[in-house]
Formats: sequence, C-alpha cells, structure tokens
Amino acid sequence: MDYFKDFFKKIEDLIDDKLNQFECKLAEMYKPEGKEIMTRAETAEYFGVSLGTLNNWSKSGILVPIDFGGRVYYTRNEIQAKLGLAS
Repeated sequence: MDYFKDFFKKIEDLIDDKLNQFECKLAEMYKPEGKEIMTRAETAEYFGVSLGTLNNWSKSGILVPIDFGGRVYYTRNEIQAKLGLAS
C-alpha cells in the first residue's frame, strides 16, 4: 500500500510542478506592457482595501476573478474598467 501512496504522491507533485510552470508562462504572456494579471494581494493593494473586502467584491460580482491552479487572479483591464480608467 505504501508503494501506491508514494506513487500517487509523486504523480501529484509532478502535476503541481507542471501547473506551476504553466502558470508562470501564462502570467508572462499577459504582461507585455507591465503586469496584466494581478494576484489577490496585488489587487487589494492597488485598490487600497483588505483581502476580505476584495473577497466580498468578488462574491458580489464587482470584480470577476480568474481561478487558475487553485489561485485567484484579476486582470488589470477589468480593474481599470471598474475604476473608469480603461482606454
């Protein structure tokens, strides 16, 4: 049984590594002119609000998060649109 647990753990670790690599590549693609995808912490700092407030905004539809690999991101375009700064 331990063999299977070890085997599945190794597979899980490999998948996590590949997802993290893909996530990094994806993030790089979206920032040709500055960072286009922002983490929750970066978005909260950008608005000057707490993570709790940001979570409430997401739940109420004020901001629409992007869920990727178990992490939450926001696009700069959406943030700027909400602030009326979109070009």
